Amino acid sequence: MLGVDRVLVALEQNAGAVYVLEKAITLAAAADASLEVIHVVYESLADLPVQAVEKNQMLKTFILQAAESWLEDQLDSARHTLQSKTTAQPAAAADPQKGLRAIESATIWNKDEWQGIIHAAELGQADLIIKAADHPHQTGLAMHTPSDFNLLRHATVPVMLVKPRAWVKNPIIMAAVDALNEEQFELGKLVLQEADSLTSILNGELAVVSTYPLLQPWAGTESIGIDFEQLEHDIEKVARKNLNQLTSAANVSYNYLYIEEGRPAMRLRKLAEDTQAEILVMGTVGRTGVKSLVIGNTSETIVQYSHCDVVVVRCSQGSQA
Repeated sequence: MLGVDRVLVALEQNAGAVYVLEKAITLAAAADASLEVIHVVYESLADLPVQAVEKNQMLKTFILQAAESWLEDQLDSARHTLQSKTTAQPAAAADPQKGLRAIESATIWNKDEWQGIIHAAELGQADLIIKAADHPHQTGLAMHTPSDFNLLRHATVPVMLVKPRAWVKNPIIMAAVDALNEEQFELGKLVLQEADSLTSILNGELAVVSTYPLLQPWAGTESIGIDFEQLEHDIEKVARKNLNQLTSAANVSYNYLYIEEGRPAMRLRKLAEDTQAEILVMGTVGRTGVKSLVIGNTSETIVQYSHCDVVVVRCSQGSQA
């Protein structure tokens, strides 16, 4: 991973936590980084004003202690698994804990999980945030802002939202870049380099994909007078040329290249499914305010409906994804 010194992973109390922690340990060890494992908890009952302050504090303490106990159980299990792998390997084999400098843990009381995660990341100066992806919401999308969406919009470091399952061997890592937008050149480089790092860590194959707008005319081609087949050919030629320049600047080589026509969110999600990509890496500069609630970002749409892990890399300048 690019310049990763501290990794923050947020665990939720469910069966998938073991996979999320396993992925975080794998990346932290490969990056020679330290790992902070947090668990954000909250129970509104402990904040009810009708109760005495002492009773509220007792309940809050009990909840936090139970959460801390659960978190330590997860860490003990992870350490035991790592130790078992080390014992089972030949002496010459690589130590699975090699490079993992330290594992810290903390239980945080916060009503909004995403705020607790961001506060912990800022306090611990994390370079990467990892958490399980929320389940997709089927209703109220126009006005409801899920926790993951807020995390993507407000985090200042890359965020990896993972599915509660183990990575397959030799996975396909997909990097999504905009080859036709010169303003996103630097963001594209970051995405490619991040995807290349993940490909190296997981011994996978790198696929690069770029999409361009639909060319289907609103009227007949004869009345418009445009050769859409030639236009598509020209666009793909320019995109391929720009992608060659982009991958060269990023010093990245790829195994597969896809130049796809269609809306980015739909095409990327479909292509990730068709290729069985394990991780999709994409970039964003984020969007906030009322506009983001109604429209949403391409990255957020993909996170919501994608079946693979998604890494969102943020860039301070450029166009929005």
